[in-house]
Amino acid sequence: MNHIVEVHHAYMKKALPRLRLLVPKVLHAHEANHGDLLRQVDTLFTALDAELSGHLHKEEQVLFPHIVAASGGGTKRPAAFGSVRNPIRQMETRARQRRRDPGQTPRGHAQLRAPDDACPTFKAVYDELQQMEADLHQHIHLENNILFPRAVGLEAEVR
Repeated sequence: MNHIVEVHHAYMKKALPRLRLLVPKVLHAHEANHGDLLRQVDTLFTALDAELSGHLHKEEQVLFPHIVAASGGGTKRPAAFGSVRNPIRQMETRARQRRRDPGQTPRGHAQLRAPDDACPTFKAVYDELQQMEADLHQHIHLENNILFPRAVGLEAEVR
């Protein structure tokens, strides 16, 4: 959990504000030639920003402290959602819903290529989106394949 917060959450907390500034700037500067594409990027980024900002907060303030408590560490708190499996299941369900509805999921930025007439800022937006997507995949892998199974196992041992 510390690694996820210190590496992946920290990265997102730097990248998201940067893109909040750059995406509208690029849209404004290149709207005449690339307006349709950039409006789509803006819409998808706005959805991603809202989703990730809420997700990071929930992990840090709710899920991770509950995992620590459920595994016998930290201060025991009354868990409104019982087993650690419940909030994990909720997060996994939400992730599956996003994958089923591609219109709601800003995916595929890695396949986008900045046009030949893109300025350095335009290219920087695409580079950052590609890096963000790669970081997000690693973040999800660590949670789904390492953290969550270990949390469930530790909770079972403690009980």
